[in-house]
Amino acid sequence: MFSFNKIVFICLIFVASPAHSGEWRALIERAGFMGFLAAGVSYEWTQEHATDVSLGGYHIDNETYYQTNIGYRYSRWVTPLKGNEWRPLQFGGFAVYALNTDRYFLSSPDKYPSKGYYDETALRYGAEFGSTLTFFPSRLAIGYRVRIFDNGLIAMFNNSNRDIQYYISSGFTLQYLF
Repeated sequence: MFSFNKIVFICLIFVASPAHSGEWRALIERAGFMGFLAAGVSYEWTQEHATDVSLGGYHIDNETYYQTNIGYRYSRWVTPLKGNEWRPLQFGGFAVYALNTDRYFLSSPDKYPSKGYYDETALRYGAEFGSTLTFFPSRLAIGYRVRIFDNGLIAMFNNSNRDIQYYISSGFTLQYLF
């Protein structure tokens, strides 16, 4: 089974390969399960395919914890809009890996009755939908994403609490194309 670090490493090797000539973007994200704020890079190897890698922070009881984020987006349509570029519908997947091993785990710690007693909590993944508008010639882009975690999908069917805020999160991203 692949660890999250191996997946990130393979993605970085792929996007850094000289055989690919794509576009790099610096990005800052707010919310959407990426943390209260996340910073990283995005690489588009074609107009349809992009991947993001970032480091995000989140608060629990006034203490800041960190997570690594990775995502993939597919954009079927790229629409010119008054000298700018709009991607009206993007969809893909994402994963987050919590770096706090005291609170989150990949396999159930010894204090639980047996290995695998609880699902892993350090690595979560999900699906995302969104849209991005890139402004030229400034090369700035703003995006909006709606994300749902894997356990959010499960909880919607197994939980009597149907409050959508526990299962779905949205966020904004600001990007600079360089």
